Amino acid sequence: MKSSLAIAALILSSFLFGQEIKWLSLDEATKEIKAHPEKPVLINFYTTWCGFCKRLDKETFADNKVADYVNKNYIAVKFDAETKDMVKFMGIQYTYIVPAKANYMAYAFTNGQLSYPATVLMNGKGDVNKIVLGYRSSTDFINDIKI
Repeated sequence: MKSSLAIAALILSSFLFGQEIKWLSLDEATKEIKAHPEKPVLINFYTTWCGFCKRLDKETFADNKVADYVNKNYIAVKFDAETKDMVKFMGIQYTYIVPAKANYMAYAFTNGQLSYPATVLMNGKGDVNKIVLGYRSSTDFINDIKI
């Protein structure tokens, strides 16, 4: 009986709490890229005021299938595009650009397309392979980032 109860609790907890995307900091991601240069990188650029960014977090990124796919296939980074802090990623320092109202990292990786949310897919060398702009449903997001 105890084992049945434990199994039921495990199933219920995975249903309630689900899989989450393992977002890494810039420093953590840089280390992971050095350790696994063959693994592609997914960077989600967001802003604190962006409604579609919040919706992407709440609906798409919270979806178990999306989280599982991203965690298995990408080194994932979430970055506030408007941070005024100087940041370092993959050995390069990025600072805030007043006229663009964005951190240069967001500007550089989106090729100046400062539309949020923006999801950038790149290789371990820092070459951008694809930019996905705007909100996507879970199914559309997975299709857009498929390797």
